[in-house]
Amino acid sequence: MVSLQEKFQAALILEEEEQFKHFCGGSLLNNKWILTSAHCLWQRNLENVFAVIGRENLRNVSCEEYRPVQRVEYVYFQYASLRNDIALLRLHEAYNGFTTYAKIPSYGMKAYRKSPCKIIGFGAKQFAGAAQNQMYEAEVYVLSNRDCRRFLNSIWAPQRGDNQVCALGLTQDTCQGDSGGPLICKYKGNFYVYGIISHGLSCGLMNVPAIYTVAGAYKEWINSIMNESK
Repeated sequence: MVSLQEKFQAALILEEEEQFKHFCGGSLLNNKWILTSAHCLWQRNLENVFAVIGRENLRNVSCEEYRPVQRVEYVYFQYASLRNDIALLRLHEAYNGFTTYAKIPSYGMKAYRKSPCKIIGFGAKQFAGAAQNQMYEAEVYVLSNRDCRRFLNSIWAPQRGDNQVCALGLTQDTCQGDSGGPLICKYKGNFYVYGIISHGLSCGLMNVPAIYTVAGAYKEWINSIMNESK
């Protein structure tokens, strides 16, 4: 099944001794730029980073599908606290396989608390597990910061002004290898990348929400980077 969130999932690949290994996800915003998490790329050698776009399974990827990247942009990223955990990754050459791309919501758009959002990725199924070749999707519910503090306490939960949000799945959660991928929510009939998978205390545990960067808070920055690079 092809859907918006599946089409714009981009698997970032690290080249290690002429082999490729998935380590993070991302969303294609146009034919040149991928939206992902800053910690995925922080201090990595971009010469060894490639993007595989539009695949639901990472087996038997052809050489032509490993797309080199040119540069990465950050905005006040703080590695220790993972604040501003957002990055834009520019492809070396434009990818023209799609005619529609992932949408970023306007700043201030709120996800409906009672309606599930979706996460997609190639991440592990359990803590310290291996990334999967098959892309999966799961439903999660966005929590208010007050509700998030009930699960994570005040130390770990997002604080006011952090541009972060919690989301909790009833049976499934994000895990290693899912970082950078989208949290997709429906608003007024359209699907948006409401959040970017950032981090969590663990994964695969009941009643432990994951933390996401709120994409809409950075929409002006995203547009400025993409527009100045046309």
